[in-house]
Amino acid sequence: MRILVASDIHGRLHRMEAFNVWIDKLNPERIILLGDYLYNGPRNGVPDDYNPMEVSKLLNMNAQRIIGVRGNCDSRIDDTLLDFKLEDNRSIELDGMKFELYHGDDFSLRNLKKEKGHILLSGHTHIYVLKEEDGIVYLNPGSISFPKNMNPPSFALIEDGEAQIIDFDNGSVLKKLPILS
Repeated sequence: MRILVASDIHGRLHRMEAFNVWIDKLNPERIILLGDYLYNGPRNGVPDDYNPMEVSKLLNMNAQRIIGVRGNCDSRIDDTLLDFKLEDNRSIELDGMKFELYHGDDFSLRNLKKEKGHILLSGHTHIYVLKEEDGIVYLNPGSISFPKNMNPPSFALIEDGEAQIIDFDNGSVLKKLPILS
């Protein structure tokens, strides 16, 4: 199963258009989104391509494949624009792998389950992470729109027992790791 993982779109239309190109190219069975879909956030400033209504329409084109969690910049009213369900945290199993999905802000960390053999997926920091520690895989895909710490914009791909962090702009693999299944 091919799983695409992304986070922190923050209402950026051009980044979402480019993300849909990646979706078309990779044709994942599932798309896991880890929050902060429409609102740009108070610290990010307002970019020229900020258009949350159009971003919601582009997200909804793939709603049947999306599994999402709510981020700290997602309000309850955003649920009315998105055709996929948002929860604060989610536990899911895909292709024999157990995932814990959360945004990564203080609220979502309250109910976080850390169990050996699980893959913890988070966003929020805009910094990609891919590591295994004490039998748990930690994966943060970074941000496709506002990367931090001089990282490139990025997303993750999970397939064939491996997770990869992918440079959003050029497709190069930034980091890869065999994952537990």
